[in-house]
Amino acid sequence: WNTDYCTVVLSVRGGNGSRISGTVATASGQGVNDVTVVLEANVPEYPKSTQTALSGVYNDGLLHNNNIDYKVTANKGGDYLNGVSTLDLVMIQRHILGLQALDSNYKLIAADANNDGKVTASDLTDLRKLILGVTTTFPNASWRFPVTGTAVQTSPIKFAEAINITNLSSEMDNQNFVAVKIGDVNGNVSTSVNSPEVESRSNANVEMSVAEAAIAAGEVVEIPVTAANFSEVSGFQYTMNLNGASFVGVQSGVLEVNANNVGVISDNVVTMSYASTEAVNANEGAVLFTLTVKADKAMKVSEMISLNSEVTRAESYNSDLKVGKVSLGVRTAPVAGIELFQNEPNPFKGMTTVSFEMPEAATATLSVHDVTGKVVTVRNINAIKGLNSEIFTKDQLGVSGVLYYTLVSGDFTATKKMIIVE
Repeated sequence: WNTDYCTVVLSVRGGNGSRISGTVATASGQGVNDVTVVLEANVPEYPKSTQTALSGVYNDGLLHNNNIDYKVTANKGGDYLNGVSTLDLVMIQRHILGLQALDSNYKLIAADANNDGKVTASDLTDLRKLILGVTTTFPNASWRFPVTGTAVQTSPIKFAEAINITNLSSEMDNQNFVAVKIGDVNGNVSTSVNSPEVESRSNANVEMSVAEAAIAAGEVVEIPVTAANFSEVSGFQYTMNLNGASFVGVQSGVLEVNANNVGVISDNVVTMSYASTEAVNANEGAVLFTLTVKADKAMKVSEMISLNSEVTRAESYNSDLKVGKVSLGVRTAPVAGIELFQNEPNPFKGMTTVSFEMPEAATATLSVHDVTGKVVTVRNINAIKGLNSEIFTKDQLGVSGVLYYTLVSGDFTATKKMIIVE
């Protein structure tokens, strides 16, 4: 009962004709599916079209009349953001400034977002708007398809996008195209293949922070975003949610940012994309940039701001252009202890002021005594949160020379010396 089988494809050809087939794949050899391949000819039943399979292969299975000229083109729409991120902006910026040239002609095609034959700052503008979610399409196609094996002219950028078959007379089975995703210069586009390109990633986490604070309803406040762990950063992007607040503006700090780096998707959803030509380092606590927001209700900063990937994917890029994480933390100010200050002026003749700082409102006792420990005067104080001040005159104290004053509140005790002169 042993059995076996094989699969045989039987092609039955009738009439005078030949097939046209080929592959659509990225420069790295990854096939692209759902590409529409169009065959044109000067006969009534044309144009005809077919779709590439998962492997990027196209073959409509039809016999095309011999002794006729054909034109083959490829196109694919939509999917504009696929493979496009702020990392691509970093690479394009470096190319424009002559710091690090894009190392293939296909990357030049990808960088030419507005399809004007040049790689310029206007391409960066179009790509950044797409990354920020301000726009969802390019004015031109999201993919371009140079003919495999044909030359790419680089200045201006030109290339063959059609295969011309003259006087078809035999099978044409290697009519191939290179698939170039516009905006994707680092080659991480998802092509729906079994072995897609894998982005170079690191475990690095770019950490930024804001200070905890209470904000009143209707208040417009500036929130400095400071460095917590900001080392060798070439860029980052994210979506920021403002719960119960609306975005007003952004100002530069260590990082040069402006309205062009921000996409206001709605009152409480804001995207940000920052790309640097050189890796940036910032000391802990340095102000990277400042956000201005308006609170719709009374709340704390920690309740207001959060980062996610809702519109623009949250990620960062190091000096080696590896992809890492980006996070925003809320730091709370350490609880200040009670502090007793030196009296002013000291020494004094007629009057002096003793001040002390309280982290919270509480009762306190401020006493003055002489060098023998004899109490001269005592004041019981309902101290407020913050700075408290008490005035003493020479007449109230009734003595001259060296005195000591002591503040007691709860478990806190501190003593300082004052001097009364004649």
